[in-house]
Amino acid sequence: MPQPDLPDWNDLRDILLVAETGSLSAAARRLGVSQSTMSRRMAAVEAGGRPVFRRSEAGQLEPTARGEVLLRAARAMQAAAREAEIELTAKPAPIRIAACEVTARLFVSDAVAAWSERSVVPAELAVYENLFDLPAAAYDLLVCPVDAPPEGRAGSRIGSIEMGIYAAVSYLDRYPLPPGVTDLTGHRVIRASGSLALVPAYRRFAELGGTVALLSSSPLAQLDACARGQGVALLPTRLAEADERLQALDLSFSSAGEVWIMADATEASHPRLAGFLRWARRHFGAGTKGAEPPEPALIGTCGASAGQLERKAAADDGLLHPRTARTIA
Repeated sequence: MPQPDLPDWNDLRDILLVAETGSLSAAARRLGVSQSTMSRRMAAVEAGGRPVFRRSEAGQLEPTARGEVLLRAARAMQAAAREAEIELTAKPAPIRIAACEVTARLFVSDAVAAWSERSVVPAELAVYENLFDLPAAAYDLLVCPVDAPPEGRAGSRIGSIEMGIYAAVSYLDRYPLPPGVTDLTGHRVIRASGSLALVPAYRRFAELGGTVALLSSSPLAQLDACARGQGVALLPTRLAEADERLQALDLSFSSAGEVWIMADATEASHPRLAGFLRWARRHFGAGTKGAEPPEPALIGTCGASAGQLERKAAADDGLLHPRTARTIA
């Protein structure tokens, strides 16, 4: 004997409406059809002596055992439809990228623009003076000069930042630097302040001496002051070389540090972040998995040794993690 047809999706919707509204007439009004149309639909579902609803002693419709099974399926269908609607119509949450002003200028701002051309998931750049004062909940990805991520962070190397000593041509016209000079005694200097002053490269620069003309925690403010002839400064070479007012000084001083994009290791495999990390490796031509990290020579107020990152992680979770580099394939 052939099996009777099972209710289809539309039938399940009708069953759910009748259960939710309590009557055929109310369900019909909800759907915008006549009561007779709704009655014919339910009669077809219950054909062959397979009732979905019965009348209680109080005269109310209540589901039969068969009706309970169909209602569970209908509610699951309704939940799935609502979830799909939310996913398709809701604005995706942005990927929050935290950077210092130098990594923002040299790496992130152009990358965010390029990402927006190929993804519906927006990326949001926020620039901070000291990234390691931020709670972990304040960002999804961190772009920072660092020798290697600590345990608990996963990411990729995306480039490096070289540093050099510069002065404005106008400054050197007034205060020339004789050949063979190895320090800045007698010169006006622009030095780092705050946490930037603790970075090894800036400490080495301070050891060259000179009279302080300006203290600033902002590498971009230092560059601007240097270009206007206020003194000698340690600057990111990519920024300084782009300013024709500046001239590099030969003081046998060089410094470079790797730049990493990192996420919390427990979040890095989330499709939203993993997709951006994979794209970033291709965009920056990175992917130095397994390579030995260079000596720490870090810049910017976000620059920190792995030890500083570990201490930040310890403040977040009460543990001091041993350093390890992890990359996203």
